[in-house]
Amino acid sequence: MFQLSLPGAAVAAVLSIGCCFGTAAADSSLLWFDRGASNAASARYVFLFIGDGMASPQIHATEAYLAALQTDDAEPGEVKAVKLHMSQFPYQGMQMSYANDRLITGSAAAGTALACGMKTNIGVISMNPDATEPCTTLAEAAKARGMRVGIVSSVSIDHATPAVYYAHQPSRNNYEQIDFELLNSDFDYFGGGGFRVNKWKNEAYADMSDAERYQVVEQIATENGFVYADTREEFEALQPPQRGWKGIRAIAVNPYLDGSNAIPYALNRESGNYPGSITLAEFTAKGIELLDNPRGFFMMVEGGKIDWAAHANDARAVIDDTLAFDDAVAVALEFAQKHPRDTLIVVTGDHECGGMTLGFAGTAYDTYYEMLQGQTIAYDAFENEVLADYLDSHNPAPADIDADMWQLIFDHFGLDCGGLTEDTADDLTDYEKSLLEDAFDKTVHGEDVNTEEENNVLYGYYDPLTVTITHVLNKRAGLAFTSYSHTAVPVPVLAQGAGASRFDGYYDNTDVAKKIADVMNVKIGQ
Repeated sequence: MFQLSLPGAAVAAVLSIGCCFGTAAADSSLLWFDRGASNAASARYVFLFIGDGMASPQIHATEAYLAALQTDDAEPGEVKAVKLHMSQFPYQGMQMSYANDRLITGSAAAGTALACGMKTNIGVISMNPDATEPCTTLAEAAKARGMRVGIVSSVSIDHATPAVYYAHQPSRNNYEQIDFELLNSDFDYFGGGGFRVNKWKNEAYADMSDAERYQVVEQIATENGFVYADTREEFEALQPPQRGWKGIRAIAVNPYLDGSNAIPYALNRESGNYPGSITLAEFTAKGIELLDNPRGFFMMVEGGKIDWAAHANDARAVIDDTLAFDDAVAVALEFAQKHPRDTLIVVTGDHECGGMTLGFAGTAYDTYYEMLQGQTIAYDAFENEVLADYLDSHNPAPADIDADMWQLIFDHFGLDCGGLTEDTADDLTDYEKSLLEDAFDKTVHGEDVNTEEENNVLYGYYDPLTVTITHVLNKRAGLAFTSYSHTAVPVPVLAQGAGASRFDGYYDNTDVAKKIADVMNVKIGQ
């Protein structure tokens, strides 16, 4: 056995910012592997980490950002990237993510491939392409084998990726049915985001508020043997029994949820607006604590908001949620150190999102990722809180961006168009200013200087001003996006531990599930 170590400067870079950006790559003692364990026939403890929307660009942008906070990448010999925990796994492959009916996949089809080892159509949850037959998932097979099972996600626990492990539905939008499959499952631990109770369509719930619908969730969960926790105090109180190994069954929901019942973005949590919010790493650690037993466990952990940030072309939010995801991977690594020959950890994504590029024509070969540090909140908080408050206090809104709005753009994104600092590097060009002025007119006044086709390219389905601000900042840093949707870019598969050598190579996403099933000695699919 031997350890992989980070360069001293790289470790120092991360340690110096650990208070703000998590612990990714900060503890080199976690970065180890045992080649004997890598070739073991089976695993008793299996972790599958899925970074939704995460492929090589998201991973390496995060690594380059960490390095840029410490050194200038234009300096010869300086660190250009600080590797994440996942990047240092000894076995690394690539998977193709296409769906049965489309080259560019969606989370339901890709998730089904990763859960069942079977291709299906867009939108289908763990069923065959025509949605007539369910398929056995890794989680279900693990439970049938006698292992305990946990499902964790930073988005709603009934979203497509977590749902494919416990539900079987012709549409990912059948939230009510998915929720009741979860509540009636025999799985042991669900943690992270909440339930899309606002999407329930049954007339029996038509007159209920969302809070009342959550009471229904808690009541059914309790009746079915789950301990339901939705405060930090209740979460921390979840403990395995002191005697026996069967343990408790728990559903743990983050105390703070956004409008889609997901955990707030990591960048927003770092702003201090959500005291008591629970991180993905903490949900993972609690899962280990509750699931650990002599028969082993299977746990799927999703970093779902990497995808959402990439959809919105918010590079800084992508980076911070990738760091939060890697922090969760570090928790599994710490557990694996205690069980090196019995533990398999696999990290992958379901697809790439946003067509993220590490480079931009306007900066040519130069990058300035340190500029992303000027962003203090994610796009949703700016739109729903900062911009909304501005419009409330400026009614009617000014014809053009005024000094107050320029100040807000500087405060939250570090972009200066009002001579607010002596530094000229943060000053916007006339062209950048015109982009923001056009977007302001579109957001505030509904004025349109573009065709519908141009608007689709410029703004997608996001607030024009907010997404234009992130575009300007991204490009100044040397990053760009080509889409507001998924892409077909191949996705890394990173593995460590028992049976990890199987994951080398270039293969289909269905093979990821098949390889894990092989290591677990279970059967999946139809």
